[in-house]
Amino acid sequence: MAQEAKTIQCHQCKNNECLAKYPNGIPEYCQARKFLDLIEGSKRQYLEPDTERFHLAAAKVLKKGGYDWSRVQQCIEFAKELGAKKVGLAVCVGLIREGREFARFLERAGFQVVSIACMIGGLKPQETGIPDEWVNQLGISCNPIAQAEIMNREGTELNFIYGLCVGHDTIFIKRSQAPVTYVVAKDMVTGNNPGAVLLSPYHRMKFALAYGRGRTGEKG
Repeated sequence: MAQEAKTIQCHQCKNNECLAKYPNGIPEYCQARKFLDLIEGSKRQYLEPDTERFHLAAAKVLKKGGYDWSRVQQCIEFAKELGAKKVGLAVCVGLIREGREFARFLERAGFQVVSIACMIGGLKPQETGIPDEWVNQLGISCNPIAQAEIMNREGTELNFIYGLCVGHDTIFIKRSQAPVTYVVAKDMVTGNNPGAVLLSPYHRMKFALAYGRGRTGEKG
């Protein structure tokens, strides 16, 4: 009796046959087999006007810039391809100097920039419902709701995140009426290069101590 192939998650796959458009058909272990209806349906959704606009703009940026354009340049060109005139910049106060430079290049590219720093309003953590035991050592509280709502009121057409804290970025994205993309994901340990720790034996050891050791099933 033939043994049924075990379906694996994408992070467990080392063959990446999808990258070659499945030259021998979709493998038995590929989870795509479980979602063929959704994958087929997604093709039609890319043709919906609003999605098509963003998808085509992204394709143009990738085609024009290839892997030569930095993330900063890709963001500026993406906004240009969308035909946006007014853009929002949700920036962390800790990265305000770099954010200022980004805003300058946005303005030079012809955009009106609405920049809102995370600390706007100077809220105390207790005002936002944070118990005293969870107040950070600086005693400050970010305000991603105000950042998003101000941009909503100002009528921004595309919003950029520049280094908001984990979780605060989530709140901002949920509240933003305009579509959102990242310029910088803040990481105070790695100089804003979050993926670096996954290639660092020292940090991988720390993760193993924190979250446990052991291997999950992998293919290939």
